[in-house]
Amino acid sequence: MASVLPETASDGKALTDAWDYKGRPASRATTGGWGCAAMILGAELFERMTTLGIAVNLVPYMTGTMHLGNAAAANTVTNFIGTSFMLCLLGGFVADSYLGRYLTIAIFTAVQATGVMILTISTAAPGLRPPPCADAKGASPDCVPANGTQLGVLYLGLYLTALGTGGLKSSVSGFGSDQFDEAHDGERGKMLRFFNWFYFFVSIGALLAVTVLVYVQDNVGRRWGYGICAAGILVGLAVFLLGTRRYRFKKLVGSPLTQVAAVTVAAWNKRALPVPSDPDMLYDVDDAAAAGADVKGKQKLPHSKECRFPCFTSLHPLPN
Repeated sequence: MASVLPETASDGKALTDAWDYKGRPASRATTGGWGCAAMILGAELFERMTTLGIAVNLVPYMTGTMHLGNAAAANTVTNFIGTSFMLCLLGGFVADSYLGRYLTIAIFTAVQATGVMILTISTAAPGLRPPPCADAKGASPDCVPANGTQLGVLYLGLYLTALGTGGLKSSVSGFGSDQFDEAHDGERGKMLRFFNWFYFFVSIGALLAVTVLVYVQDNVGRRWGYGICAAGILVGLAVFLLGTRRYRFKKLVGSPLTQVAAVTVAAWNKRALPVPSDPDMLYDVDDAAAAGADVKGKQKLPHSKECRFPCFTSLHPLPN
């Protein structure tokens, strides 16, 4: 897709800051709206159900089936959940700087589905888990812990799932809001309601995970529970892709992480300059048109006396 939108007349029907899947200015009548938002909400529901369906009941599997200690099992779960959230930074950076939200969601959802399928195979294949103990509590001498290969396959599935979760979670709510035009009075209210529905679907996915999936894992079989997770995330991916022709796509604006890094470097390089007491003496661009398209639509934060570190970036550079 082109990175620069074609010039169009503002007739109220074609959006000037979004385009369709063919790179044409997006039509308000045929793109975006609740139909597209519903598909994105469905993808998020299945992601939440899948991730929590694995995480909330993982400790009993690590101790009872893989024969690990309680501390090792708990560390595995916290590492898995922590990695999932930390990788949101990577997913957001990739989406904002390179791929865009749509491709990021599609690719990382496929990665998550791959990880969950590996977990399903790990729980179903007898060779990928140690033999059961004679004592159900795992206290008998013949209770052998999982070997390196078995744990390696398990960790591969877990961290592919975490990688997919991070990429998906970082972009899905933003891509949903892209389907509504904030500058349009009617669509602005719909955008606000979208976020209400978004967290409602997150809660429904979590509820299904801690009730239905945990019950299936404990009473029917772990492989069936993970199999449902794998099927669910594949269904979520399919539902998401169904909306491709109707989605609205926005221009890449760059990652906030890059901007924060640029501000930090500029402030450090100018740290020897005196900061004037009058903020009007700081260099700034008040005219968005003069600043270029990169700052269009961005809010200007008021000057703060409490946090003066960023003020260094608004100083004229040191003379050579």
